[in-house]
Formats: sequence, structure tokens, C-alpha cells
Amino acid sequence: MTMIRSGIYVHIPFCKRKCYYCDFNSYANMEDSFFSFKEAIIKEIKTRKEELKDIYTSVYIGGGTPNVLPPIYIEEILSEIYENYSLSNDAEITIELNPGLIDEEKLKSYKKAGVNRISIGLQSWQNNLLKAIGRIHTVSDFIENYGLASKYFDNINIDIMYALPNQTFENFKETLTNVIALKPSHISCYGLILEKGTPLYDMYERNEIKLADDEFELMMFHYGAELLEANGYRHYEISNYALPGFECRHNKLYWMDLHYLGFGPGAYSFVGNKRFGNIKNVKKYIDMIYNDGHAVDDVDELSLEDRMSEFMFLGLRMMDGVNDKDFKERFGESMFYVFKDAIYKNMELGLLIKEEDALKLTQNGVDVSNNVFEDFLF
Repeated sequence: MTMIRSGIYVHIPFCKRKCYYCDFNSYANMEDSFFSFKEAIIKEIKTRKEELKDIYTSVYIGGGTPNVLPPIYIEEILSEIYENYSLSNDAEITIELNPGLIDEEKLKSYKKAGVNRISIGLQSWQNNLLKAIGRIHTVSDFIENYGLASKYFDNINIDIMYALPNQTFENFKETLTNVIALKPSHISCYGLILEKGTPLYDMYERNEIKLADDEFELMMFHYGAELLEANGYRHYEISNYALPGFECRHNKLYWMDLHYLGFGPGAYSFVGNKRFGNIKNVKKYIDMIYNDGHAVDDVDELSLEDRMSEFMFLGLRMMDGVNDKDFKERFGESMFYVFKDAIYKNMELGLLIKEEDALKLTQNGVDVSNNVFEDFLF
């Protein structure tokens, strides 16, 4: 297994239709911009090649819905990355796909372009729930598309959600059972987060939908974790499960607080002690790339304390936790000294456990992880 180093994220900001819960930087009905966007992102990839000299162990094409673009555009974007960046021999190359927009020609094209991992957004096994959250596909679209995808790829993630409006426990159980039966290599299982500015949030404000209470949501989370682990999926991060050897390398890179470059509107990069993001607006992004070669709109210089805090609260999302050896290598001090009060408090509460050099969340800690993470902020 390659040691995880740096990663590349490519943001495709287009959708067929925006889901009601989504607050990502994505837009529907922008087909007219596809070509100029593709040309701009290729220019950005080329222009920024000196920014982070490293071996890249993952490339992740996300969105939006990357498979709304003509597949030849994905081929061209990846080709530009291969030409300008050093990738490890076994680099993980992922593309996110939405059901209902997957066909054999696209899959062949992605395979030819070097993609070796795909992530499919199912969310739920009930058509009424898919409709209620604004998904454009049906369950039968997903089943057909998954069957097609598994002819070409053996590393497939399926995204599912719980705590959806009006979702019953039986609904969630059916979704999980049917997804496990497909034997994908990876399953991401997320609780719905209601984000301001989304149609779902507005519906909630108008009392048009009811959300799961905390107790019901926690019950779903526990049931999901137990069932997935009982079926051979290792629970390796709060919301992620994988068969042995199929953990998502790109996501682990984020949780391990390693470096990455982000290309496209609204994409963020992390290099040295700087986190910086591109302008979100697609047309402004295209103009800025053509005029300046970059579209950076937001720069955050992280202090030593910021970086120490991030190392802890990102790393503790993983079930293996954080290791003091890694902390010392990066910061020259022990985390058990720097964060002694936070660690002692949460160990006393039974939310953290120390195993040799590692610190990890207990099951109770996972349940209230956001509270634990807050204690690691300076």
C-alpha cells in the first residue's frame, strides 16, 4: 500500500438539477458554460504545476455532478493532470457519478482515462424519499447503473443517507440491507445536515417537513455501524465503511491533514500553512483564469495553533485516531502535553481512550464527536 502523500481535487460545479439538501458550489442549467469551463480548468491545472512539488497518491473528481460533462472533457482534464503532476504508480483516481446519467460510453471513457474508483450517490432505496430530497433518479435507475458500473470497476463507493424527512427506521434498514447485498467495496453513510439557504431548510422553516430527532438519528447511526461491520465493512471514519484494502485514500488525506491542490470554482487547496480557495462564481472563475491564470479569492494563513488543532479534530474522525509520533514529527512536541487539559477532560468523561501512542474516540465519544472536537480549539 502506497504511503498517502498529496492529493488533487477537481471540482465540476454543474448539475442536472440541484438536490434540495445541497449547499455545495453547484449550478443547474449551465450547459452553455461547459466548454469554456473545461478550457479554464485545464489552464489552471497547467499554470499551477509548481505550487506543490510532491508525489500525488490520489485524484478526486467531485461536484456537482461530474458525469453531466461530456466524457471527453474528463479525459482531457485527467490527461492534463498526468502531464503536469507526478502521480504514484497506484494512484487512486475517483470520479463521483449520479445515477440516471450513467451510460456505457461514459464508463468506458472514464476507464480509458485512468479512473479506477467511482462513487455513486444513491442516498435512499425508496423513490418517495428520493423525490422528497430532489434527487433526479429512481431506485431502478440506480440498480441498472450500478450493474453497468460494476462491469468496468471493482472499486465502487455507494453514498447513502439517514435522518431524511419522513424516513422510517424500516426505510433505512431496507436501504442498508439492499446496498450491502450489492457488495460495493466502500459505503459512505451520512446523517442529513440541514444547511441554511437550501430548499430543504426553507421547507423546514415553513413546517412543511419534519426531521428526525437526535435520539432517532443516533439509533439509525448505531444500527448502520453494527450491520455494516457484521457484514465485513470496517468502520474506519465516523461516516465511512470499507471492505479490507478499500478505504478511500483521498478522504483519508484530508483527515490526516496532508497537502492537496483544488482546481475549479470554489475548490480549496492546502499547501504549507496556507489554505486558499477559488472564487465560487463559474463565470468569474473562467474570466480570472483566462486573465490571471489563477482564481484565488480566499486565503487563510494558519497559525501553529490552528494547524495543531486541525491535526487533532480531523484525525480524531478516524477510528484509528491520532498518533503522538506523527504529532511530534510535525510539531516537535507531544500532543499529550499541548492538549493535556482537553485530553484529560475527555478521557475522564469516557469520550477518549489512549492506546499506547494513539488517542481515539470511544463509542460514546463518536456519538458526541463535535463536542469533543471543540475542546481542541485554542
